[in-house]
Amino acid sequence: MQPAKRPRTEMGGYCISPRQAADMQKNGPGYLKMLVSNVTAGILIGKGGQSLKELEAATGCNVKLSSANHFYPGSGHRVVCAAGKEEAVESVIATVVEATLEAERHVAQKEQREVDDRVTLQIALPFSACGLVIGKGGSVQKEIVDKTGIAVKITPKGENVVPNERVASLVGNSRAVLAAGVEVFRLSLGDASLARHLETPSGSSMMGGGMGGGMGGGMGGGMGGGMGNGSMGGGMGGAEQWQSSTRWDQRNDWTATPPPTAAPMAAYKGAGKGGMPGGGVSTMSTSTCQIYFEVTEMEAAHIIGKGGNFLQSVCVETGAKVVLSKRGEQIPGVSARLVTVTGPVQSVHRAHIRVLERAAEMTLNA
Repeated sequence: MQPAKRPRTEMGGYCISPRQAADMQKNGPGYLKMLVSNVTAGILIGKGGQSLKELEAATGCNVKLSSANHFYPGSGHRVVCAAGKEEAVESVIATVVEATLEAERHVAQKEQREVDDRVTLQIALPFSACGLVIGKGGSVQKEIVDKTGIAVKITPKGENVVPNERVASLVGNSRAVLAAGVEVFRLSLGDASLARHLETPSGSSMMGGGMGGGMGGGMGGGMGGGMGNGSMGGGMGGAEQWQSSTRWDQRNDWTATPPPTAAPMAAYKGAGKGGMPGGGVSTMSTSTCQIYFEVTEMEAAHIIGKGGNFLQSVCVETGAKVVLSKRGEQIPGVSARLVTVTGPVQSVHRAHIRVLERAAEMTLNA
């Protein structure tokens, strides 16, 4: 096994390049692909890549991690792939869960709040492996819940940007999430195609010209301009546009128009009149933006969730920072609560959708 090295940007449009995947395929029979935040990735790598080297040495596992500018398509998360013996990969899962909890400690300290032992573990699986995890009529998923207390939520077919893959999300306290993650991994071992799914494109490579061109032409008014006029991402082309429009249609709540109480208001950092500087964005995964929109008091409470759980899960799963103004806080021009979403464009877009969906639940139940 080759010693661990820090990811290099020469991978071009890949999170995990064909060469890296081929190298990992020699180290089976266990293979696993996980998605982590930038903070978690930094903890896993360590100073000068030392932590990653130590992880490989301790487990005998081949571990690859996408570089800082390469995110799993449709997300703001980096990719961690592990290949090795079953117990070695399980040790890597444990390390990832611990690093995720450590990342939560860092964020909590920065935001001056208490640390919550609540983590999210995301695992990207081939369609065939998902069948093994779901079981007939969801029977296997139910067994995992009964055994660990963790529900394995898997993206519906067609919603994930990467073809033939779906993402399983496990949310809860770190010990239970680790137990559920190990269960998912062991079940996935029954899929002979796991090794072929290690190679992973980068989000920017899958968006291509559609996202860049669409952004330059239609996003001059910010996300609010494109979305507030009834066209979800009116200036957003490529894979991200497909993803968002599909999600709205499947909900059957509205087609592409967000609820009137949650119309976005502001624009992207650095945007000039008529669009982004230069008429387009070439690396959407690294461009930073910030949007604002209003929600009612009832919607705000539902978005935050019990103990802040839903809001925290959105931040962890999308990689964006979502902040709501305090109750009673007076903001000029704002009649209710103000939601601010900040981060990479892809992350902000995903978080925006999640928050609007959550707010719409209150509208539908009213």
